[in-house]
Amino acid sequence: MLFLAVTLLISTSLALGKPVDETSEAFNQSATLDKAGNFVVYWNYNSSHVTFEVHVKTHGYVGFGLSPNGNMFPADVVVGWVKNGHVFFKDMHTIAHAHPVVDKSQDWFLLHGEENDMGTSLRFVRKLDTCDADDRVITNATQRLIYSYHPDDPADEHSLVYHGGERRGAKSVMLLNVNAPPDVISHEDVKVFDLTAGNYEVPSNDTTYMCVGYQMEDIGGKHHMVMFEPLFTPGNEHMVHHFTVQRCPGRHPHLHGARGECFLGFPDGWPACPEVFIGWATGGGPYYFPPHTGYPVGGADDNSFYVMQMHYDNPSMKKGVIDNSGVRIRLTSKLRQHDVGTLIIGHDVTPLQVIPPRESSFVSKGYCADHCLSQTMAGQNTDEFRIISVMQHAHLLATGMKTRHFRNGTELPPIIDDPSYDFYFQEFRPLPDEVVVRKGDSLSVECTYSTIGRTTPAFGGLTTRDEMCEAFIYHYPRLDLNVCESRPDMNTIFNRTFNRNYYDSNSTDSFMYFMKHEFDWSDQTRINQFKADLNSAIYRTGCHGTHTQADARKVGTLVFTFHFDERTVVPYIPSKSQCDVTDHAINPNLANIVG
Repeated sequence: MLFLAVTLLISTSLALGKPVDETSEAFNQSATLDKAGNFVVYWNYNSSHVTFEVHVKTHGYVGFGLSPNGNMFPADVVVGWVKNGHVFFKDMHTIAHAHPVVDKSQDWFLLHGEENDMGTSLRFVRKLDTCDADDRVITNATQRLIYSYHPDDPADEHSLVYHGGERRGAKSVMLLNVNAPPDVISHEDVKVFDLTAGNYEVPSNDTTYMCVGYQMEDIGGKHHMVMFEPLFTPGNEHMVHHFTVQRCPGRHPHLHGARGECFLGFPDGWPACPEVFIGWATGGGPYYFPPHTGYPVGGADDNSFYVMQMHYDNPSMKKGVIDNSGVRIRLTSKLRQHDVGTLIIGHDVTPLQVIPPRESSFVSKGYCADHCLSQTMAGQNTDEFRIISVMQHAHLLATGMKTRHFRNGTELPPIIDDPSYDFYFQEFRPLPDEVVVRKGDSLSVECTYSTIGRTTPAFGGLTTRDEMCEAFIYHYPRLDLNVCESRPDMNTIFNRTFNRNYYDSNSTDSFMYFMKHEFDWSDQTRINQFKADLNSAIYRTGCHGTHTQADARKVGTLVFTFHFDERTVVPYIPSKSQCDVTDHAINPNLANIVG
């Protein structure tokens, strides 16, 4: 290891003449980490390594790393700088909110560094899994990139001057992102449609759900949506928490452009809209459907009335905000092989989702039972469907999410697992490999929450301050099923009959009154019993089928109870890491390992 440390401290010749905003090689991914644009990172990856290049507007030291929570501790970091024509670079980690310490095993390798009038750039590479306990493993989950920089160079890696609060931060990204624009899109005949809020004056309320209707014009027959992307009124990005676009049976031209507050003030004649067409949440970007798939639009069986549900988050109660944010969709008449549909699974969005206070990692679960999926597939004469993308959705208390898959009493690999879930970074994430769901399989969504510091419980609900636990699934062939969600039977858990209005907190026979006024949330023994009862609870599942343009009578709603006992399931055990435990000495071919 002494040779390794000496090798990494040796100075690297300074390259001159090239502007710092030009990358030293072609990169497929990039992110600006700060609002001012002073810190930009580019990267490429393959099956074993990732190469980064950072461009920073400073002539001092640069810090960059990975953190599970966006904080500087705990974190896996590198620090580098250019001084007197030489580049210095060290692999480090944090053990407190203090000066980082040097890793015994140096596993981030410098490839190139330079400095000019515009700033500093560093290019470096590391394995996805370095087999070093001081390094974080890079997976296809959310990765929080942390950064810092200082205007001055240090004397050495042991004397870094504090960067200050204005020259540091974090940003969530998908480093192993497979959501890339296919080349074929640029060669297709594409029609572009914008669905926007229509210069809506956002109410000065904490939370507003605004719905606006659109009657899709006749586009000349069936098309496929191949891409969508969010649109924002400049300055309003922070207020748009999420939106969905739903499709509804029948034609409703008289409601084109009609607006109302969702769930409260729909205009007369507003249809039920069970099909979620598009979903987007804060932090997400464009979505590209895989080249063999597209979401059908404009065909005889495709609903043509659209409702965009926009969730505005306005905690400062700001007045007079005019918003025209929305979504841009791109359609092609060159049909692809498979029609895509959307399925929502998870915990029913009601106060029956209860998250106790003072919990560091409370797990809430929602199920899509095998009976629901099997009956749907049997009705369509199909034995399986394939999942191509998932957007997991929860709110501020969530720290992790997982969408699970079960078959014949055995848990299969998770469909998507995000132990570093970030409320501010939600989007449809294409799967590296399509997941086949067969007749008889069941699915679940598992959310982990932290309520440390709270003395009262959190409940499921529609506002950002409430919680959710759902997964939006793009799949093919398109199922005649929109929603498959569950909730625990609280009547059985507490051996009493609550009234059916879950949101009623005034009536003494209501669930919310009991939770807020009778359940003693200071009694940890009682809380532990409640948690145990949830784990063995009977659940009520709702399976909500599809309305279609061709047959508006096709509803198909099934509600039933079931008991899912995970103690009888053979758990999924990940395969052991295939880490290379041989000498970590620098490989001279590292510079070419990720192209």
